[in-house]
Amino acid sequence: MFEKIEESIDQLFNLEGIEACILYRIDGVPIIVRAQEPESVLRMMFWLESQMKHVLADIKEGMKGGVFYMPTCRILISPASKSTVLVTIAGNTAHQQLTSIEVSRTVSVIEGCVS
Repeated sequence: MFEKIEESIDQLFNLEGIEACILYRIDGVPIIVRAQEPESVLRMMFWLESQMKHVLADIKEGMKGGVFYMPTCRILISPASKSTVLVTIAGNTAHQQLTSIEVSRTVSVIEGCVS
């Protein structure tokens, strides 16, 4: 099952304009990290770690996900199961609709594998 999750995340990551895909446990610990430029993503992950607590609280209250708009990218945060959250960092060149569809597909795969 883990291989199926990794394969799905890799497919999302391979879309044009996707800079990173990170699967977090509900407590904020990264499980899978795929990144084009690991150094810049590390800085983003530290920021995400501080935001994750707030977002997770909102998700527990029924929020379906969120998007942060940054000057050079969009950060899509999507609950993938009761115990995981998928974060996708999409550059400004990424196709918004295709990215949203693929994030939904990836979340669906993760949801089917993890409870």
